[in-house]
Amino acid sequence: MLVRDRVLGIVHKHVKIAEEKITDDANLANDLGVDSLTLFEIILDMEKEFACEIPEKESNDIVSLGSAIAYIESKIVQGLAK
Repeated sequence: MLVRDRVLGIVHKHVKIAEEKITDDANLANDLGVDSLTLFEIILDMEKEFACEIPEKESNDIVSLGSAIAYIESKIVQGLAK
C-alpha cells in the first residue's frame, strides 16, 4: 500500500470529509477543520502505522496531507520508518 493511501486513511479517520475531497494541498486546520487535539491523534496514529517517532518540533511542519506524506517518505528513505 502506498504511503499516501496509508496517511490519507489516517487523516480520513479523524475528519468527517469524503476521502476523495481530501487533497494533498488541503491545510489540515483551515481546510479540514483539524484542531490541535485531533492533529495530535493523527500524529500518534502515523507513529503507530509507520513505526516511527515524530518529535513535537517536527510535527509542527505537518500542516497538510502532502506535508505529512513527504515527512513520512523522508523517514522511510532514512530508514527511520516502515
